[in-house]
Amino acid sequence: MEEQDDKLIERYYLHDLSEAEMVDFQRRLKEDEAFWEAVHLHADALEAIRLEGIALLRKRLTAKGRALDAQNPGKTGRKWLWILPVLLLCAFGVWLLMRISRDNNADVPPPVQNTLPEIPAVTPPPVSPPENQAREQLQQAVPNGRQVFAAWFRPYRDESLEPSVRGNEAPSPSGRFQQLYWDGDYRAALAAFDSLSNYAQKNDNLLFLKANCLLDAGSGNEAADLLENIIRNGRSRFTAQAPWYLALSRLQTGRRKEAVALLRRIAADPDSPRRADARSVLRDMK
Repeated sequence: MEEQDDKLIERYYLHDLSEAEMVDFQRRLKEDEAFWEAVHLHADALEAIRLEGIALLRKRLTAKGRALDAQNPGKTGRKWLWILPVLLLCAFGVWLLMRISRDNNADVPPPVQNTLPEIPAVTPPPVSPPENQAREQLQQAVPNGRQVFAAWFRPYRDESLEPSVRGNEAPSPSGRFQQLYWDGDYRAALAAFDSLSNYAQKNDNLLFLKANCLLDAGSGNEAADLLENIIRNGRSRFTAQAPWYLALSRLQTGRRKEAVALLRRIAADPDSPRRADARSVLRDMK
C-alpha cells in the first residue's frame, strides 16, 4: 500500500474527504482488494486504540482511588469531592470529541458503534491470480512433453521379436539381448547389448531395440541419435516405426516443437503404422 493511500484512509476516518474523493474512495473499495483490506485494518486499529483508552482510564481511576484510601483513610470522601469533577471533565472531553466526530460524519456512510465510520459492506473483489500463477495454471492445463511421453510410450513389441526356443542350447549374445528385451528387462538388455560384437552393434534392427531401451531409461537424446540414423539408412524392418519413437524422444527431452512437426508428418502419412496414434497425441497436446 502506498503512502498516499495511507493518508487517504486516515483522512476518511477524520471525515476530511471531499465529495469527489469519497466517490473515488467507494469505487476503490469495490475494485481494489488490497485497498479494501487496508481500510478494514485501519478500522480495527482505531477500535483497538479506543478500547485500550477506556481500559487505561478505568485502571487509572481505580489506582487513584486506592492511593487516596491508603493516604487518607478518614478523608477519602472529601478528596473525591474535588477530584471527581476533574475526572468527569476528562470524560466529558472524550465524549465531546466523539460527538463532534459523529456530527461531522453526517454526509458519509452511517458509523458503527462508538463513532467509528462504517466501511460499506462490499464483497471483496475476486482475486485474480498473479501473472506467474496464471501462466503456471495454463501450462498445467496443457500437458507438457514428459507427460505426453509417459502416457504414450510403450517399448515396441511384435510377434517377430519373441525368441525361438532351442532346447538347452545357450543363446547367442544377440539372442540373449533379444530375450531380455522381450522379457521387459530393458536395463539388463542395455548391458547385454554392450557384449555384442562390433558387427551386431551396427545392426539397425538391434539398434532400434536399443533405442527403445534408452527411452525407457530416460536417455532420450541418445535414443534420438540412433533413431535418426535408422530413418536415414532406411534398411531396418522397423524403419516405419522409427519416426514415432523419434517424436516421443523429442517429447521426453522437452523439444516440443520438433515433436509436433514429426507427429504432423506421421499423421499425414497414409502408409505410417502410427498415423492414428500421432493424430491422437496431437489432439491431447492442444
